[in-house]
Amino acid sequence: MTYQSFREYVLGAFKIGIGLGVVSILARWVTGNTIFGSPEALVKYGMFGGIGYSLMGAFALIAFGWLGRKVRSEFSGGMTIGDYMRGKLHPFGFWLMIAILFITSIEGMFVQGMAGGVLLNILFGLPIPLGQLLFFVFCVLFAGIGGIRSIHRFAIVQIVITFATTILIPVYFFIGKGVEHVFNGIRLYHPYLLVLNNKEGLLFIVTGMLIGFGQVFVDQATWQRLYMMEDKKVVPTFLLSGLIFATIPLAFSSLVFIVIFSGGFDDIYSLLFDLVRKIDTLFLLVLFVLCSFGAITSAFGANLHSMVSLMVGNVYQLFRPAASERQKIRLSYTLAIAIGAVSIGLTTYFSPTLLDLLLFFGIIYASLFLPVIVIVLTKGKASNFIIISAAVGILSGYVSRAYVDYLKAVWIASASSALVLFAYLCIFGVWRRYRRTTSGS
Repeated sequence: MTYQSFREYVLGAFKIGIGLGVVSILARWVTGNTIFGSPEALVKYGMFGGIGYSLMGAFALIAFGWLGRKVRSEFSGGMTIGDYMRGKLHPFGFWLMIAILFITSIEGMFVQGMAGGVLLNILFGLPIPLGQLLFFVFCVLFAGIGGIRSIHRFAIVQIVITFATTILIPVYFFIGKGVEHVFNGIRLYHPYLLVLNNKEGLLFIVTGMLIGFGQVFVDQATWQRLYMMEDKKVVPTFLLSGLIFATIPLAFSSLVFIVIFSGGFDDIYSLLFDLVRKIDTLFLLVLFVLCSFGAITSAFGANLHSMVSLMVGNVYQLFRPAASERQKIRLSYTLAIAIGAVSIGLTTYFSPTLLDLLLFFGIIYASLFLPVIVIVLTKGKASNFIIISAAVGILSGYVSRAYVDYLKAVWIASASSALVLFAYLCIFGVWRRYRRTTSGS
């Protein structure tokens, strides 16, 4: 696909409105984690697991709309989060942020790559490494080479299929089996899923929202979509996206009830096998396959494209400011292939569950949540101490992981980051007041 400039490869040739903006955001956030991770959360934390997955994305997207309006009013000509951070941070803080963003991007592709390999294994019996290889090759061609035009064209089809899946499959099964029959089966075989005073489930909800805020606020693909929109439509676009997104994890979580109301299960992957076997209508099975593959592909593609855009636009261009548009586009294609190869290597050697991955990298997201808000709200250049507070939180979270579980480690990371940030702001405020007093006297 031919692009005339690197900016066109990153953002497209025109500003998008509310309709395409909502579709593009939902296509980014309806991912393999949404389809496979939300049922896993339901099984592990009961009914609060599915609710937590729903709220963590919904509230974060709504809040980002208000933060994004401030970003656009202050710096409207950017393409990536790196453009904004370069203007707001000193060199040390900027490069530390780039390093963190690189890690979170790899995490996003790693998660979707795992989900893609598992999906192809469930559907076609392909060995997971082979399925991941085929998935990565397709995504590199689709997003890395195809650019933003391919991503947007694919997003429209994906969202239509997603809503058809989340409506038709639950309705088909709950009407066919009977809602009361399903409820009685859950109460008989898995009553713990219906417990209302599940403290661990409630902890997952608030922890999930904390992770969700950090995840959305530093997501490179979301920042790109922010810069694609017309200024006045940023807040309503993200508001609608959040409200609509809230329904999707709940719908996929409800699919778990279809599988387990009649007995037990071995693990989350056996649940997925059983779900596919229970969809006995060819049309619904094809719909579920297309929905799952589309969500995983779209999320991986958005991560890959945004990471390539960041590396070329905010790293390569600093060292080669005279590079031509054609050179930057060619490098984008090369980087897409290289990053895809790295993702294949990672998924070959590591195989945690999707929920474990979310909580593992949730330590990073929880540590970044408050520092990013402070950076955006700071007038002029933000101090390096702000982004250093995020690094302290990340370090504290992973060190504490040796003594506590993931949920508590996430809160330790967030609290450490907040304490360092609060201490800095207090000291800076006292110092500024002292300077005013001495200069006035």
